[in-house]
Amino acid sequence: MFKLRNVLPMLGILALLFTFTACETGSGGNTYDISGTAAGSGIGSARVFVPAGTNVTGAVTVSGGFTNRKEQFYWLAERLQAGGIIAMAISASNNSSISGYERAHTTGVSLLASENNNSRSAINGRVGKRGIMGFSMGGGAVINLGTLSGVEAVVAMAPYRPNTPSRNHNAATMILTGTSDTTAPARMGEGAYDRLPSSTPRLYASLNRTSHMYWMSNSRPGSEADFIVAWAQYYLNGDQAAYNVFSRGAGSGMTDYKFNPGSDGDNGNGDDPNTGCD
Repeated sequence: MFKLRNVLPMLGILALLFTFTACETGSGGNTYDISGTAAGSGIGSARVFVPAGTNVTGAVTVSGGFTNRKEQFYWLAERLQAGGIIAMAISASNNSSISGYERAHTTGVSLLASENNNSRSAINGRVGKRGIMGFSMGGGAVINLGTLSGVEAVVAMAPYRPNTPSRNHNAATMILTGTSDTTAPARMGEGAYDRLPSSTPRLYASLNRTSHMYWMSNSRPGSEADFIVAWAQYYLNGDQAAYNVFSRGAGSGMTDYKFNPGSDGDNGNGDDPNTGCD
């Protein structure tokens, strides 16, 4: 099991391993870049999308998968930022393996904690609960990290070959797949959903006629983006209105929808019969 206390002593070192650029104005907030300078850190570079305001809010790491770069998931980071969530889009130092993405997200979670205690950071004092989101190999990695201390929410998009979830996987987990995905077939994601502990809040849905490449540099995200943002808003910020976005059935273009609130809701003993999708 991953323990955040094992990496907390590294936070001071991490501050020295990364170069931070000045903030620039963005839509509804601002962004700033973090450049990795040390081999083994797990992250080559990152961009932090900061929502407007000064309130404490949820913060997530966002990654792609095999050979991907952080820029290919700015579309999601921008949606999260607009929804009031701090998003750190990351490029993994090793972007050709699931373990490389596990290291990148673990480092990213630590960096969010470090930035929260950095008086010169744009997110100083603003980081609340944390989550991790990834696509393909990055999706498999975030499912594998469901036991990482300090992680409250997981979103896996078209997860590639995730491990069987641990019985200690407590992070609320959303898994989204595509019915036309031949690289990470829907059965990979649905299988991981079915093996999550019964007490873990979890959601599964597949996007109709969606292939693996749909998720990269998505210029026209659909209801899946609303689901992802709402998942973070509810499980990281406790936004009750966000719960209605994903808990009442499949979004537009979705099929095979399943939602179980686990021990977080009133129906912790099986999938909610009122939210199934034929």
